[in-house]
Amino acid sequence: MHDDRPPESVIHRAVRAAFERQRGRILVAVSGGADSLALLIAAADVAPERTGVASLDHGLRPESQEEVRRVAKLAGERGLSFHGEALGVPPGPGAEARARAARYAALERIARGHGYSAIATAHTADDQAETLLMRLGRGAALRGAAGIQPGRGLLIRPLLEVRRSDTVALVSAAGLTAVQDPSNADLGLLRARIRHQALPALLDATGPGGVERLARFARSAQEDEGYLEELAAAALERIREGTGLDAVALRALPWPLRSRVVRTWLESLGVPVSDQLLRTVDAAVEKGGRTGLPGRRLLRSEGGWVRVASTAPSAELPALPLDTGRPVLFGGFRLFLGEEPGVPVGWAPPPLAVRGRRRGDRVTVPGGVTRRVQDVLVDAAVPAEARAGWPLVVDGDDRVVWVVGLWPRAHHGSGPYLRAERV
Repeated sequence: MHDDRPPESVIHRAVRAAFERQRGRILVAVSGGADSLALLIAAADVAPERTGVASLDHGLRPESQEEVRRVAKLAGERGLSFHGEALGVPPGPGAEARARAARYAALERIARGHGYSAIATAHTADDQAETLLMRLGRGAALRGAAGIQPGRGLLIRPLLEVRRSDTVALVSAAGLTAVQDPSNADLGLLRARIRHQALPALLDATGPGGVERLARFARSAQEDEGYLEELAAAALERIREGTGLDAVALRALPWPLRSRVVRTWLESLGVPVSDQLLRTVDAAVEKGGRTGLPGRRLLRSEGGWVRVASTAPSAELPALPLDTGRPVLFGGFRLFLGEEPGVPVGWAPPPLAVRGRRRGDRVTVPGGVTRRVQDVLVDAAVPAEARAGWPLVVDGDDRVVWVVGLWPRAHHGSGPYLRAERV
């Protein structure tokens, strides 16, 4: 018996493979461009029962509202759940980056709110090649040369090894008209210059297959970077004690590991890291000196230890809200509020937040008396430079209910419960 079904397109095969690797329902992000329309078509054909569609109106173009309606109609015709949202991104400098941040935040909010296990975006091999050239042109190291990741967190990118010409062909065969985003032709934007000028010139020079070769290089860089990150994570565990690093052990690491250890450590403390900052920090570590960090912080390499201290009054350290199910990074810890066993805070009036130490902070100890948080930190041998930024959980009345990891230690009482782990 002959199978009269038409052969699957390269896009259908890529989407099927991605869906087979991923459990649960998948939210497909669709702008209305050729790439995302192709992803929608293939997902609807391959696994309609597992596919939902999201389309977002950034508010930067007058026609974007109608484009979202077209995507909603298309999803409905294929029996797919649809989720739309207006983001209202203000125009002006940096609008592209702000729109991207707002888009991913909205997609994650929709996915979590509606029970999707993953978010699929339609980045292609062409996008990967463009991203690689952009980052190399800006002086990226191996981490940047890794380009667009095939998956991270909730995100999956089924079409990352598919050419843009294939998505255009599939959309055309389906009788659909793709949205043309004018920013893609705006040569005032670096990506547009790479797409329309640099990449074509490179392909003219190197011949066919250049996009695929660039994408393969990015994949190799991802593999190398992943291996180095694993080695760096193991090294960080060996040389970290509390919130500091063993300076001698850090200096002994080769630069590829040392730079990754320092980056991971600083980012865990909430310090944004650039390649230039890494070189500045490394010079201070080598000489046993000090250097300023973003956010009014100071790195000290003294007495055999590398530590970060705040130069701002502790009252200026911002409080971060603690919500059930949403971990918070603060002071080298990841904090969780939930129903799993931990420190009970059912008695504390909401909302809960985490912040640094402030003058006059006290915590209740057995017997109903209070004790200065400063004394709790001193008795626990917390270094002086780390005390201002040590995480404290406070209730709705700004009373300290937990000096994280130090007081109280009890694991009884009524939930919800607080837990913390070092990062």
